[in-house]
Amino acid sequence: MPALDEIKSSWADEVELDSGSLPPPTEIVENGQKVVTEYKYNKDDKKVKVVRTYKITRLVVPKSVAKRKNWAKFGDSAGDKPGPNPQTTFVSEDIYMQFVSNKEEEQKSDNALDSLKNIAKCRICEGEHWSVQCPYKGTSYEAGKAKPVPAAQPESSSAPIKSGKYVPPSMR
Repeated sequence: MPALDEIKSSWADEVELDSGSLPPPTEIVENGQKVVTEYKYNKDDKKVKVVRTYKITRLVVPKSVAKRKNWAKFGDSAGDKPGPNPQTTFVSEDIYMQFVSNKEEEQKSDNALDSLKNIAKCRICEGEHWSVQCPYKGTSYEAGKAKPVPAAQPESSSAPIKSGKYVPPSMR
């Protein structure tokens, strides 16, 4: 009996397989939320209803960003609606950029370093440390710094000056 060995399928299963058309996706916007409903087939070839809910927010953006948003789409996305297409655009997480150099910040940091250099100034050697911590404190450097060096003056007397020996005032 070959007829009994055959497995008969239900007419409802055949109708479901024959109706291969999917309903069109719908978008409903209300109360600051956008609900997108679409239908697709999963791995087991069964119809699946996918509902995506988006919260609509308004942001103030720079003019250059607003101009870029109005650019015409190209390539495979030329026929898409304005805004990102969730099927081709994947946003994983916010990425914060670190700029390698910023001229304004460099100038501010240079000015800050210059002001810090002038905070500590030694009275003895004019170095960038406090006078208490001066390595020349109590040495001959301190005494030599205080005396100005006189300019060379022409000698009125004809007697040569001998260096290194004491000359009493009466002999001068």
